[in-house]
Amino acid sequence: MLLKADFHVHTREDPHDFIRYTAGELLEEAARQGFDVLALTCHNKRIHTEELRRRAEGLGILLVPGVEAAIEGKHTLLLDMPYARLKVRTFAHVRALKRDGGLVIAPHPFFPAPKCLNGKLRENLDVFDAIEFSHFYTRSVDFNRKAVEYARRMELPLVGTSDCHRLWQLGTTYTIVEAAAKTIPAVFSAIRAGRVRVVTAPLRPLERLRERGASLLGSAR
Repeated sequence: MLLKADFHVHTREDPHDFIRYTAGELLEEAARQGFDVLALTCHNKRIHTEELRRRAEGLGILLVPGVEAAIEGKHTLLLDMPYARLKVRTFAHVRALKRDGGLVIAPHPFFPAPKCLNGKLRENLDVFDAIEFSHFYTRSVDFNRKAVEYARRMELPLVGTSDCHRLWQLGTTYTIVEAAAKTIPAVFSAIRAGRVRVVTAPLRPLERLRERGASLLGSAR
């Protein structure tokens, strides 16, 4: 089956960013847009609850527990993995967690910001299952190009995400996953096997790029 998915979104519950909408409001919008799979990935805080899972399920959405964790100071998406900020701080910690499953994605890895992975991705490539294609680009400014080429050379799948901080961003870039079933194990298996397709278009007008430029390049979210 083909599943519309986004594996990188933020909500008001994020402790690091000012966001206007709640997780519940995001789920409503995702359902309106026909999303089948969604991961809530706030910074250094896993906000997944049984109540949110049931609410998502009622809207036809498979909710994946997630977090955008600071690992050795670099943003890293950890999906369906146990997380505590003080206990998961190094890539060695992530390797140990992966023995019990989960999925690790490199978000905006080559963007020019201190908290983006850059060389840490190369040093810890064995940890990562996929590389992100971020919605944050225009026809003339596109830091995804290096990620696309690197994923091709390293034979890693690309997944498209909105890295949503404002509701209009949801759906600007997403992933179509060809999975055997609408379950977390089946979705992760499909990603690892490369049965994914990025759906995206450059941002326009440029005002939308300016709206987030200071946030992304200043703090790398």
